[in-house]
Amino acid sequence: MSGIRFEFEPRCIPEVMRSEPVRGALKTEADRIAPLARSLARAEGLEEFAASIEVVEEIRPRGRPTAAVVADREDAADHEHGTSQTPRRRVLGRAAHTRIDGVT
Repeated sequence: MSGIRFEFEPRCIPEVMRSEPVRGALKTEADRIAPLARSLARAEGLEEFAASIEVVEEIRPRGRPTAAVVADREDAADHEHGTSQTPRRRVLGRAAHTRIDGVT
């Protein structure tokens, strides 16, 4: 019987996670979510909030890469989660779930 034999080596996971294809895939997905978040924010009448939404890439302390869609505003958490004076909007969360659930 001929063929290719593959043996998984768990010690390679950190190297794979830091690889350009993985980081690129994370960035691509975040780049797809960001416009959805901006559209949702504008639909809620939050033009300044929409303008503050961006994609931020980083490497976590243990080496895991991330690409996050964030709103760079002091009151971003208030709009996302709500307060006694600000209604909960969940703009970023809804945009991410729209992509995850396969709606777009």
